[in-house]
Amino acid sequence: MATSAVHLTTEEFCQEFLSHPSDYPTPGAGFNPFSALQHANKNSGNNVAELIIAAVNSHLAPGSTASAYGYLPECSTDKATQKTRSALFRTHSIPTKGHPLWADQIVPIHIQAHRRGIDPFENAEQQDEYGELRQARKRVFESISAVADVLFAAQQRVFLFTLLFIGRKFRLLRWDRAGVVTTPATDYYEHPHLLCDILWRIGQMDDDALGFDPSATRVLPGDIDFTRMDFAGLRSDTDLSYEERRLEESEIGPHPVFEYVRSLFRTSLSDDWPRYKLQVSDGKIERAYLVGKPTFRAPDVFGRGTRGYVAYECETCRFVWLKDVWRASYMITETEGQVLRKLNAAGVENVPTLICEGDVRDQATITADWWKRARAHASASPHVYPSSPPSSSSATLVGTTSPTSKKRKMAVDPERASTTSKHRNPRRRGTLSSDCPLRQHSHYRIVVEEVCMALKNFKYGGQLVALVLDCLLAHRQAATHPETRILHCDISGGNILIYPKIKRDREGKDPALIWTGILTDWELSKSVDAQEAASKATQVDRMGTLQFMSVNLLTHINKPVTIADELESFFHVLVYYAVSNLRSNCTGIASWIDNFFHNYAGPERMLTCGPKSVIMEMTGSLETRSPPGPLLFYSPMDNVLAPILTSLRAHYKVMAYERAKAAPRRTRPRTPPPPPPDPAPPRLLPEIDESKYNPEDLARWKASLKAGIVDDFTPTPEDRELAANLVDHKFMLNHLSDALGSRYWQGDDRIPTTKDSEPASCCVSGSPFEAAAPRDAKRQRMSEPERNVSLPARLHPSTRRTQIRTRTHPLRARR
Repeated sequence: MATSAVHLTTEEFCQEFLSHPSDYPTPGAGFNPFSALQHANKNSGNNVAELIIAAVNSHLAPGSTASAYGYLPECSTDKATQKTRSALFRTHSIPTKGHPLWADQIVPIHIQAHRRGIDPFENAEQQDEYGELRQARKRVFESISAVADVLFAAQQRVFLFTLLFIGRKFRLLRWDRAGVVTTPATDYYEHPHLLCDILWRIGQMDDDALGFDPSATRVLPGDIDFTRMDFAGLRSDTDLSYEERRLEESEIGPHPVFEYVRSLFRTSLSDDWPRYKLQVSDGKIERAYLVGKPTFRAPDVFGRGTRGYVAYECETCRFVWLKDVWRASYMITETEGQVLRKLNAAGVENVPTLICEGDVRDQATITADWWKRARAHASASPHVYPSSPPSSSSATLVGTTSPTSKKRKMAVDPERASTTSKHRNPRRRGTLSSDCPLRQHSHYRIVVEEVCMALKNFKYGGQLVALVLDCLLAHRQAATHPETRILHCDISGGNILIYPKIKRDREGKDPALIWTGILTDWELSKSVDAQEAASKATQVDRMGTLQFMSVNLLTHINKPVTIADELESFFHVLVYYAVSNLRSNCTGIASWIDNFFHNYAGPERMLTCGPKSVIMEMTGSLETRSPPGPLLFYSPMDNVLAPILTSLRAHYKVMAYERAKAAPRRTRPRTPPPPPPDPAPPRLLPEIDESKYNPEDLARWKASLKAGIVDDFTPTPEDRELAANLVDHKFMLNHLSDALGSRYWQGDDRIPTTKDSEPASCCVSGSPFEAAAPRDAKRQRMSEPERNVSLPARLHPSTRRTQIRTRTHPLRARR
């Protein structure tokens, strides 16, 4: 963990981050407020905590009081262990009885019992033969970062200070969305003046200097906005049910509010979570929005820190979707709002409607600058330890598999991400040097009209295909319209959402409520004409959700995104949600999903994505292990997936042939090399780590590989014709549209569920991995919408859902 922080001297830290008060009193000779902690290394954590709190409260931080406050919400370890945490609070926020509210803390205090080598920020190597010490250090770091994660989300923070005590030593940490900077571990008993100085400075600092976001105003009980939020969350008889059906004109008001939207806003008004009024500036106009608990939150303290809210717009009194994120400011790209503005102006359908967007004042990180400064002074100062650049030979899936977890992206080892941050002009586009592993971020907010439901809330297989078709239409329009010509570059289940729309016939009559697919999160979009390879500095962040990315991009990380890659991602979305939610012959759904979507060995590797690679590049068929054989849904979904997969298999065959044909030929050396001393027998198959795969799957893959090697490598005319299906959108649009016309779709083909509640999430970005039975998911799941007991009435045939085909509710096939 030592390389996870930038190390500064205490003097440098205070000079850069803590304002120096002119009236700091010099302690008298012999004065030591920590004299009772002389034997802190031998005492338990609870005893040390009581003594430290008592010492801090001896007028060391004027205007502030140290206190315990119980456990944090969304911190499962706290609830399980009944752990009590401590923090500095403003003295006026301390109640006369009981603990203060956790949301009122200004500086968290983490107190850990002494153990040699347990400091997660210590650089000294420790003997740790069995890895026990490493695990202990990891647990300490996770415990500290869990608090920072919650406070960043709940308190609208730009950065955060933390006091870390381990036995008789302390550190002051400064967190931001890029990383953490720390002072050296100092013995506060031997050097009390250092800790006294820091506490005195903290006591003199205002909220802005302590890291609170000045563009966010706390809404407290008794405020008029607090009451407005309560009234806005109350159920209303005018709210519109979101189920698909024909409508009467009397049901439609001037500004209809769907029941699930108000319900989600009401749920966000949690008693254990603070409320805020957020300012979003769009040029010269500044709008105010009232928000409670995020509906969606990425569960990591470092990185983009995406939060999504069902927000109440103060001026118009309507519900909207507000996304708060720390975007990658070093990438010279358009913001998501700028992309949406182009798409809306061009009339692209089935994309969010932009209200406003913009960077939040001057809030940005300068982590790369601090990394370079620490690296430059490493040889001159024994106190500065620059982080090592990350290894480029491995990548991991980061985040949990919870439904609200962030996108799985290519990421460096978290122990090698070192940073700090400070305010900077967010319009300045930073750059990354070739040897700098750090990311620069700018605080950004965007507001759109549509508050959507997650894709997992679809009711039946035909509806899933229709929703994906809507987003495919949006993608085609964005890619071909002369004013846009962009590719999404992050097609995933979390970016295909459901939005109920009121549609009418050509004469403006016969209204009906139709569930429409919305393609969101255009922040990674790129021009269709951009063919340059991604640089090492940006190839990680320009890539989207690993589980839905094409095998081609995962294998060759520096290749530009093509339409074929995007179409393959749409296919993976269909596969994921079909296997997860529809009836099939697959008995081990969680295992199948995990093997297909979560295996990743790194670029340029054999079987880069495990079964996913084998299916796309070799077999061209979806199979199950239990029972062994083809994956079948016994519905039109089989006819939806099979032709697309056949085209993808042909596409990879043609690509492999063309790549091999274009490779430079090796010249024969004049003198043959000497034979190896112990020549190994020739292997037909490349070396793979067989311990990672199921023996039955491995045997089947080996047979497929062997068959592929024996077969003629040259693509047939039929192969080339099938591969051409993925050059543009025409084939998949027509194929999905034709599939929707099948009379064999059934409305009861979903796997039964016992949950009867409202939608899981309404967001502009989310993650679908709830069905994979996550091994270590930390985010709690939201509730799901109530399922219909019977199918709604068939919609009027003149009600057009898309430009290609009329959508009707399915009728059960006659036997």
